[in-house]
Amino acid sequence: MTQQPHKQREATRTAPLHERHRQVRAQLSDDLRETYGQRTVRVNEGDTVEVMRGDFADEDGEVVNVDLTDTVIHVEGVTNETVDGEEVPRPLETSNVRVTSLDLSDPVRQERLESGGDQ
Repeated sequence: MTQQPHKQREATRTAPLHERHRQVRAQLSDDLRETYGQRTVRVNEGDTVEVMRGDFADEDGEVVNVDLTDTVIHVEGVTNETVDGEEVPRPLETSNVRVTSLDLSDPVRQERLESGGDQ
C-alpha cells in the first residue's frame, strides 16, 4: 500500500461497490457493542445515529439515505438552508456518527449481527 496521499485518495474515489460498503461503516454505541460483539457496522437506512462532530453534534436522527457514490449518509433533521430558503439534507461522513439503534427488519442483517460475522 502506498503512502502517497494522492494515490490513497484516488483509490478511495475509484473503489468498486463492494469496497464502498466498507467505507460507510460507523461505530456502535457501547450497549450495542456489548450485545453484538463488534465495534462497527455498515450504516443502513432506518438506523438511528447520533452525530458526534460538526455543527450538528449531539443530535439524534434516523438515517434517510445512504449514498455509496459519495460514501456519505443523510440524517433526518440534519439540513442546510439554501439561499432561496429551501431545506436540503446535509451529507455526513460515517466516521462522524455513532449508531444508537439498528433497523433489524432485514433477517439476513440480523443473522449476521447475532452470529458475530462481518457485515
